[in-house]
Amino acid sequence: MLPEDCSQLPLRGFGTLTVHTTVLEHGRVRYSVRGPHVHGAFVVVPEILHGGPVIPKTVYVQFGDDTDGGGWYSPRPEEPKVRNARIHGFTDSIDPRTVTRRSHFLASLAVVLRDNGTTYRIPDGARALTEAVIVAIVKDWKQRPDRDDLLLAAARHKAETNAAHERGCAEKQEAELDSVRNDRVTARRRILQVAGLVRRRQPAVLPPALETVSLPFFDRTGARMGVLRVREKEVNALPGRVVYEVQGGRVRGTFAVGPDLYDTTSAIPQGIYVSYGHPSSSADWPRWSHECADEPTVNGVQLSGGWSHGGRSADITTTYPEHLPAQVRLGPNTSTSAPSATGRRASAVLRALALHYLARRDVDALRIATGKHRTARTRAASRNELDRLRARERHLAASVRRHRTRERQFLDLLTAPAVQDPAPVIRLPQRGMELGQEAA
Repeated sequence: MLPEDCSQLPLRGFGTLTVHTTVLEHGRVRYSVRGPHVHGAFVVVPEILHGGPVIPKTVYVQFGDDTDGGGWYSPRPEEPKVRNARIHGFTDSIDPRTVTRRSHFLASLAVVLRDNGTTYRIPDGARALTEAVIVAIVKDWKQRPDRDDLLLAAARHKAETNAAHERGCAEKQEAELDSVRNDRVTARRRILQVAGLVRRRQPAVLPPALETVSLPFFDRTGARMGVLRVREKEVNALPGRVVYEVQGGRVRGTFAVGPDLYDTTSAIPQGIYVSYGHPSSSADWPRWSHECADEPTVNGVQLSGGWSHGGRSADITTTYPEHLPAQVRLGPNTSTSAPSATGRRASAVLRALALHYLARRDVDALRIATGKHRTARTRAASRNELDRLRARERHLAASVRRHRTRERQFLDLLTAPAVQDPAPVIRLPQRGMELGQEAA
């Protein structure tokens, strides 16, 4: 440890503070102070923050000396006593260029520590004096001729950790950037697919079948629940959809089945949407899905709404998905869940109808009809998505460049010639001020 130097600092409103300063390793400076109603050690530490400046611009003050062991509730050696209160912990971040007693740097990390390990708020009198001491020593630290060397020593101490942090951030964002660029290519391709779909000739769609079909339906365990008599009422009157009239197995009413209403990620929509009832118009989602006539009854309960199964429909089986929506309408915009037995039977019916629709020979033609009907909405959604992805790509690319630049700056600190911790500067003691006299 290097020799100490001694000086006196004026405290506004509290008299004169005698300080002994010692330069510690990693750019820290220890102030051993003695003055009216205060004595102990304050350590000024350059603040190294992830994402902060490469060379720190702020500091914090530690109360007492470093210790190898102990936790938060253990006192440090030489913790300052201020008006008989032992001050424990740290200050918040302090900007030496603008610090005043109005800077509010004594927050939750600065407390009074009792001998039994409990803590409490610093009393107002001790707080005012502690603030004055901290302002005085931080302003003194700011005027040190070796300040830049202290900051550089602190930056070098954390350079390897900070370089690793910046490298990790860059690698994470580079992976996201690759994903965004792939999504951008997909969105651009979708816009071209929609343009091609507009020009594509509509394949033939089969007319409604004349005969009634018997469909067995099963619960989630595979147990047979009954047989549905299914008749096609309309095909492609609502683009891509087949409207079925269903009776049997405690089920009666109308269902409409077609591609997923919510799929705007594909030029030709995939998935499945089954509505309870006959949609009252051919308008797009979401309006028509909630305006249905001839809503079906299951177990005597009238159901409303529908089931959306996005993405691929190949995973639908007679027993999966297990639990599907079954709502009872209470008002124009309110509904509640159907009884559990009704929900189980309705789920089985929805699965059976979805599989029946997917088995049609013209299912691809029905999907194309839906895609043609939705081209304006799909194109608009894709263009909005493309704009969002481009903006995200620009943001990520700039952020990656910033992290990589900062990584190089921290690595440069490690490879630069070693900086010795600066020797203390011996100051001539200033003339002491009388107690109660304010500094000019």
